[in-house]
Amino acid sequence: MKPGIGFLVLYILLGGSNGSVLKALQQAGNLTHAAGGPEVISFCNVFFFSSLICGLAMVLIDRKGLQSSLPRLQVSDRWLLAGQGFSGFFLGPVAFFLALNRLSVVEATLLFSLTVPTTAFAAHWWLKETLPRSFPITCGLITGGLLFSSHGGAVTEAGLDSRGVLWALVGVAAFATSGVLARVNSQRDWGVGLTVGLNSLVASGVFGLIALVLFGPSHFFYLRLWWVAGVIAGYAVLITLGSQWSLMVAYRQLGVVPVTLWASLTIVVALTEAHLLLGEALTPQRILGAGLIVVAVGMHQLTSRATAKL
Repeated sequence: MKPGIGFLVLYILLGGSNGSVLKALQQAGNLTHAAGGPEVISFCNVFFFSSLICGLAMVLIDRKGLQSSLPRLQVSDRWLLAGQGFSGFFLGPVAFFLALNRLSVVEATLLFSLTVPTTAFAAHWWLKETLPRSFPITCGLITGGLLFSSHGGAVTEAGLDSRGVLWALVGVAAFATSGVLARVNSQRDWGVGLTVGLNSLVASGVFGLIALVLFGPSHFFYLRLWWVAGVIAGYAVLITLGSQWSLMVAYRQLGVVPVTLWASLTIVVALTEAHLLLGEALTPQRILGAGLIVVAVGMHQLTSRATAKL
């Protein structure tokens, strides 16, 4: 077995666990708040810790590359990095958190699968990249998967929460924009210290500032040590940093295309964990919908690779 296979499997497990772990944190915080205690979890403090730890780790890993790249940055380079950082490290995570707060893990995971075709279409419109011939089929399969899954859960009479869906669409647009900017930045031979580490540290500072403005210092002081060390830091180290690090190693050892193809299995992990850990409904319709989305993502990656070779 290739060494990179283990890191790919680790990424699939950690990346697929993101929604379930974050949802569990939200539920624990809401229970504490409802009982008269402080709201111990928000996008401010959870992403402050996760961005800070991930940023410090990536900067330390690539400190030499960061030191050599920073002095050579032009004004246009700084704007590109800022755009990637705002969309992918701030707006996208915030939208995911707020969508997850109003939707189930299954609903949010399936909605965020729209990121794949949205990114491809944005790259076609912005960078003039050629869309694969199967792109309409890919979009059709993802749409069909979403329609199947939307009728397969224990939804309320009002249906999906409209604000949750809106935040999910904002997150999809943000991650798609970040993906396109990442493609542009990858042509500049920048390392992870600049593209991931620095952006994560800046995002961490923004999240901390927002927490101080909206909630005051008490939003951090109310956090108990066991919560910070065992829960939030666990999310930051295992989920955020662990998934970034394992993905980075898998890319280096296996290549981008096969890793991206197999990474679509994070949907399967997310749905399974949401059912086992949170008790969310996993009906045949949702299984079929998730299967259609996995097939669509895999087809998109394979045809994109074939198109790039032409």
